[in-house]
Amino acid sequence: MLAIEMLPAEHGDCLWIEYGDPADPHRVLVDCGLRSTYRELADRLRDRPEIKFELLVLTHIDADHILGAIPLLQEIDPKRFGDVWFNGWKHLNPPDAMGALHGEMFAAILEKRGFNWNRSWNGGAVVLPDSGDLPRIELPGGLKLTLLSPTRERLADLRIAWERELEAFEAGDTEAAMAYLQARPRFQPDALGPERIDVEELAEQPFEPDDSAANGSSIALLAEYEGKTLLLGADAFSPVLESSIRRLLRQTGQRRLQVDACKIPHHGARANNGPGFLSLLDCRDFLFSSNGSHGYHHPHRETVARILTTRRESRLHFNYRTRETGVWDDSGLQRDWNYEARYPAGQPGYRLAF
Repeated sequence: MLAIEMLPAEHGDCLWIEYGDPADPHRVLVDCGLRSTYRELADRLRDRPEIKFELLVLTHIDADHILGAIPLLQEIDPKRFGDVWFNGWKHLNPPDAMGALHGEMFAAILEKRGFNWNRSWNGGAVVLPDSGDLPRIELPGGLKLTLLSPTRERLADLRIAWERELEAFEAGDTEAAMAYLQARPRFQPDALGPERIDVEELAEQPFEPDDSAANGSSIALLAEYEGKTLLLGADAFSPVLESSIRRLLRQTGQRRLQVDACKIPHHGARANNGPGFLSLLDCRDFLFSSNGSHGYHHPHRETVARILTTRRESRLHFNYRTRETGVWDDSGLQRDWNYEARYPAGQPGYRLAF
């Protein structure tokens, strides 16, 4: 059994993965969403000391992935996690340099409370080699994880961005702070556009790739268990994923990567799901984790349209029913493009087992 549950993490990610014997599964936790997600996790774990995880992956430092981890790891027994994968400031910089606030806080908790930190990487960075085979690590219970992102170049970009961001605020440079805020999608006008859906027109929109240093540093993985595969895209750059998948295809001699399910990168953002990346996947089930809040309006319609024009007979799985996701619950669109849209039966959150 291999299963993924997208917990209700608002506009973020919190993925609870189980594999092995359904009665006594092994577990992996990928990201912890916001503080509201921490409360969901705490409720699940309270009075359940038998629930342990082989691995916690904090893919990158964005608040919608890491904020829930900060209170969780301050109260949970470190022995509940066999290892924690997280690229902190020490993996990017000299040891006396200053880091970003969330990343520094999380790193301090890991070190102070004695968590195993990047043990699978001998304490070093979780990063792709410049050449050769992609790193592949097997967890207890047989789950195999192949690293797809980040590259050393993207981690170097993250260092520059952290330093620049902190310097602007510490120096009291209000103009730089305002420019920083205005560049964020949440402060831009509503981007939903008209309700009419033209799949072909949306799919043909030019692809403009993400350039956020934090997203570029994302740890993206291919998980494999007993012939089943799950792609965990985090907020990774589409060109990085495309390059890694091509490297992997050269290793295996395949033309397309066979994936049973893909947790779509960056909650379905148009800038992280380019046609080059999507065209390399032989996949039927696509998972979207977002409630569309904070002005991001994820998932973007261009991303869904690219999926529908690349892969017929697809299934779209959403962990929230929102204005952004609900437009795909249209019988005419589903008939014309031969896909299914699936939503939570009741409360937000969605589980897929395969």
